[in-house]
Amino acid sequence: MPFGIIDTELNDGGQIPGTEMLIGGSRAGGVETAVDDGHLQVEKITYRASQGVETILVPQPSKTDLNDPLLWPRWQKEAAFFVIFVNAIVFAILAGPVIAPATFALAPILGVTLTEVAELSGYQLLLVAALGPLVSVLAQKYGKRPQFLFAAVTGTLGTIICIVGSQQGSYHVLLAGRLVQGLGVTAWESLSLAAVGDMFYLHERGWRTALIVCSLACMASMVSIISGVLFENKGYEKLFVAELPFNIVGLLATVFLLPETQYARTAAAAVAAAPRSAQDTAQEPPQKGANETTEKTWDHHAETVPARLDAKIPKRSYIQTLAPWGRTGSSSYTTKTIPHLLSEIFVHLINPAVFWILMVSAVLVAFFVVSAYILSQIWSVPPYDLNVAQNGYFWAGAFVGGVLAVFVGPLCDWSASTLARANGGVYEAEFRIPVNILGALFCSLGWFLFMWVVENPRPDGYFLGAFFHGCACFGISVPSTSAGLYILQSTEVFVLQMMLKNFLFYAFSTFINTWAAEAGGGEVFQVFGIVSLVLIALCIPMYVFGKLNRKLIMQHTGVHI
Repeated sequence: MPFGIIDTELNDGGQIPGTEMLIGGSRAGGVETAVDDGHLQVEKITYRASQGVETILVPQPSKTDLNDPLLWPRWQKEAAFFVIFVNAIVFAILAGPVIAPATFALAPILGVTLTEVAELSGYQLLLVAALGPLVSVLAQKYGKRPQFLFAAVTGTLGTIICIVGSQQGSYHVLLAGRLVQGLGVTAWESLSLAAVGDMFYLHERGWRTALIVCSLACMASMVSIISGVLFENKGYEKLFVAELPFNIVGLLATVFLLPETQYARTAAAAVAAAPRSAQDTAQEPPQKGANETTEKTWDHHAETVPARLDAKIPKRSYIQTLAPWGRTGSSSYTTKTIPHLLSEIFVHLINPAVFWILMVSAVLVAFFVVSAYILSQIWSVPPYDLNVAQNGYFWAGAFVGGVLAVFVGPLCDWSASTLARANGGVYEAEFRIPVNILGALFCSLGWFLFMWVVENPRPDGYFLGAFFHGCACFGISVPSTSAGLYILQSTEVFVLQMMLKNFLFYAFSTFINTWAAEAGGGEVFQVFGIVSLVLIALCIPMYVFGKLNRKLIMQHTGVHI
């Protein structure tokens, strides 16, 4: 048992997805192939040396196609990642919380109830959740770039409609604009992490995944801070006017700096083969020379693919990458039909690991985000009587918590690499789970003490509340980052996360204000804290039985994440 994980292997001795030989010894090598019965098989593994440690590249890059995103120049990868990260903020994050601090104040201005104001965000997120599966399958079929372009265009158009609605003081026009904005949210929220997986190797994803995951919390907080001040000084009509320039810049960046990241990777290259055992690896004889060819030390049971590529495929020019879609020589990236791809999304729900990911990521994030619906309801009445700007400043605690949570990604990487090195170089996906101890600690500290502050008003309650709210933000970011890194590559799971989160956002928007008014905000946060701890406790059986689950799912369904 590697550090408490139940060890197992496939009946045919093949690879269990998520178990990789991540740390190499003194070996050096490159991708070499051999043709057997007309099929291409990976015979050599590509390494990257860093500070004397050789890391096996997972997934393996293409040997024949220079357009493989894994082989892009560093500047191109980082530029594309920067566009994805910024646009995830501009289109997926900015749209929702821009009116959060003004929820209580907007009701009399628009002549509607508090619940109807909350539904300006609720209906938008309901649309985002409903569109998630369609955007996912279109990305798999035709590529991610068309989805990102459509999202950037509709997000910008939605902001323009919101400007018109706010100038007219029309709730219904404003709602229409929010719905069109929702069309621009789905792709950036559901495909961003998958795009990171397209461009970066497993050992490079930690801080990037953490940055995107934590931006959902900390940048939403920053938006609330700024929008609260803007509302107080300029009125709500200027909120969307201020948002429009960011939308336009994000749209232009998508057009010129974000090429297609989707890539039809062969099974043999995409899946690194599993080692025979940690002991076998440790007993391998040392390499005689640094420049000698590495002998095959892996048992290869990956699927084989036709050996169609005999020469280098030339790299596409910059002008060619500006095309709305990046596929050449074929109209799609897969021969599967759209109904087939849609069904595959929900097939993942039979996997207990996916249930765990949805619970510790989607549900916990939903709890934190929906707290925005009632915060102004708590602080805008006696004994605090805060204005909209002060309601916005409250989110400073969550912003700091979210920024600190960015370091959870490197911490997950350190945990995984340390345990892999101690395990003979063999990486298990479950090695990223132990950091959730921090999540349990800070979620309990945040929610339960925030409950105490709300139920026991005091002069410094506003500042204590902001601090504990920030602790909760950090706490929910830990399991979200850990779960995001547990997934090796599966757009479908990211979509399921996005769907569940947004359905919960909408569901809570219909009753949480009434719940808080009748039972008090303290009870809401108490429930959030109890449920959060119960869900994080699921990490224990997931850690112990995770590898066994991966084996059973692979053997009986052939579907893995």
